[in-house]
Amino acid sequence: MRTIAKFLVGILASLGFSVLALSGIFIYFLSSMDGVPNQAAEAPENIILSLNLDAGFSEGQSGPDFSSLGVSSKRTTLQDAIIALRRAGNDDRVKAIVANISGPSLGLAQVQEIRDAVAKFRTSGKPALLYTDTLGELGNATTAYYLATAFEEIWLQPSGGIGLTGLAIEQPYLKGFLDKVGVRANALQRYEYKSAAENLTNTEMSEPNKEALDALFGSIFDQLVEGIADARNISEDNVKALMAEGPLLAKEAMDGGLVDRLAYRDEFNQNLDDMIDDGKRVSVRRYLGFGLPEEIPEAERSVAVINAVGAIARGTSDDSPFGGQSGIGADTLAKAVRDAAEDEDIDAILLRVDSPGGSYVASDTIWREIIRAKEADKPFIVSMGNTAASGGYFIAMNADTIFAQPGTITGSIGVIVNKLVFEDALDKLDINWSTLKYGENGDIFTPSRDFNEAELDRMNRTLDTIYDDFTTKAAEGRDMPVAEMRELAKGRVWSGADAKRIGLVDELGGLSDAIDHTKIAIGLTPDDLVKLVSYPKQKDPFQSVLDALEDGSLPFGLKSAIESLVAITQSINTWIAPYRAWTRSWRVVRATFDHSLGHNSKKTVWRRLGTLCSFRPGDWAFHDTEHRPV
Repeated sequence: MRTIAKFLVGILASLGFSVLALSGIFIYFLSSMDGVPNQAAEAPENIILSLNLDAGFSEGQSGPDFSSLGVSSKRTTLQDAIIALRRAGNDDRVKAIVANISGPSLGLAQVQEIRDAVAKFRTSGKPALLYTDTLGELGNATTAYYLATAFEEIWLQPSGGIGLTGLAIEQPYLKGFLDKVGVRANALQRYEYKSAAENLTNTEMSEPNKEALDALFGSIFDQLVEGIADARNISEDNVKALMAEGPLLAKEAMDGGLVDRLAYRDEFNQNLDDMIDDGKRVSVRRYLGFGLPEEIPEAERSVAVINAVGAIARGTSDDSPFGGQSGIGADTLAKAVRDAAEDEDIDAILLRVDSPGGSYVASDTIWREIIRAKEADKPFIVSMGNTAASGGYFIAMNADTIFAQPGTITGSIGVIVNKLVFEDALDKLDINWSTLKYGENGDIFTPSRDFNEAELDRMNRTLDTIYDDFTTKAAEGRDMPVAEMRELAKGRVWSGADAKRIGLVDELGGLSDAIDHTKIAIGLTPDDLVKLVSYPKQKDPFQSVLDALEDGSLPFGLKSAIESLVAITQSINTWIAPYRAWTRSWRVVRATFDHSLGHNSKKTVWRRLGTLCSFRPGDWAFHDTEHRPV
């Protein structure tokens, strides 16, 4: 009976997968039919670039997943937002940018990236407007308001408010609780500022940690106050006074000079319509899908962009289409660096780091590949995001030039290891713990007892070796004496502004500034275009499914069925390629000849036809995310 039940379940599973496979084919067929014509669609004459700042921006490119087939929308990347804002300032089709925000959604360094990009856009003389129904709604939205001040006008709903309250940091200290339940945290660190585990080992904040955090958040607070004061043309003392009264009601914010208009969204929209006749709101991703204006020449030089986002671990990155990327796999990132260095079409490498650190060995694996890549005589530039600390700084420290935002958290040059010991808790609960070990240190990491003296000596020697290696390599990368580096290290974190002052980074600025610097490094000017080429290369989504299932035990030939699905979709690509090429050509011809040939010359027509009619099977994206000109 049980065998029959298993058989029936298997049949139903196979039928279910068949439906799923057919659905996948249908979805892919539709996305293939619709995607490329969208790519060839004419841009509106009057574009209003729309930024949804509440949605936030992800760092780097999304890993391969089913969203590539149009099943779900991808989150806009920070890189896309920066490129769109840079491009929009020089694009006559773009008449203004508008944004909405209602609370904090970005880290401080990302906020500063967007502020800088909006400020550069405003030099074009085009309007930059922001609407918010409320900022924070009785919550702290200081960094969100700091971001809002980048815009020329801030509109606030009359019933809303501004959560401008300043900053605060709180940390729970659990040692008293752990003592009561019989758990002891043993942390070994290099050195006093490496405080990641002190909430388990202390009952209150240590003096070194208090000193470091006071300097870090004091620097950040000063940046916020100064930025708000400059943008709103009020004094820093007035900004602090308004913070002391916050959160503020709408009229209080208006009276204090923090907003420009109190109005509802329909009134904001009507004002925008009056300003820009027949303006069409366009998202960042849709705008980039229109491509460059015709009169702009194509980029001839290429820069590899490698994103190092998340905790650093040994092995490969998790790029499963079912789970997405969840950190930095040392082997994956090292290979990306190596491939970019060996690619003759790549002129420079730009590494974007947003990482709190992780494995020392994994960080060293990446560091070694960066050292080798620099032997290729290509400029190697690092742009730091919200955080580049510990291992995140380790992989950045040997770049030719390091950029950080003033609010980037960086440094933390040190090492820590800790283990929780449950020995007393086991006694209290009358739990007997029996151990058989083979080798004197076979149970060195057991949680049932603390380190003995010999084991503690071994662990301390290991930490000393790691710390010496880290600081020596950091000193070499930053071209300073080792003794000086060790005074700056000791596990201390710094703001980007302070890191620039003490020599841990070279320049203050964001991804856009790093791109301009890279252009100059390869003999171009900031106004010249380069192609940003993403590494590692993204996999075909269906191939990613096969890879994800490679090691599984699959009933009823599931892997074979997926392979058949891939083959069918590739065949569909081949069948519809002529139709897609014809569709693209016709759209271009129709749109082009709607204008006079004086505006669109014959040369332009045939250039566009030649470009748009080319088709690569397997090109899943609505616009090219791996070769982005900027």
